[in-house]
Amino acid sequence: MFKPHHIALTVNNVEESSRWYHEKLGFQTLHHYKKQGMEIILLRLKEVLIELFSFEESTKPLPNYRQTLMEDLHTVGTKHLCIEVENLDKVVKDLKSKGVEFVMETDDAGFGGRYIFFKDCNGILVELYQN
Repeated sequence: MFKPHHIALTVNNVEESSRWYHEKLGFQTLHHYKKQGMEIILLRLKEVLIELFSFEESTKPLPNYRQTLMEDLHTVGTKHLCIEVENLDKVVKDLKSKGVEFVMETDDAGFGGRYIFFKDCNGILVELYQN
């Protein structure tokens, strides 16, 4: 049996990123440790697990061509984290009040439901989806 476990994100600073995911989205820290030159924090929000990695000063920044939704979709690789919510409009309003930067307006998904994208504190794209 296969089921998703977590998504891993390389970030500039795990503590800053962890704080951002906690304050903006409500994630909680499960583990915080260092291994093989990496600092790692595992976060949880209900069934969603995010593993944050940082290599301190040797962490490379997110390339400009990966910082916009349409440009990133043209690049091979994992695209984004998508979090399903019950009330998209309410969550968007709440996140905007917390200063979250949205990169588009809410749109209809081709397979049903609605979605919107925002950026985390590292410029990483995150999608919110309501069925």
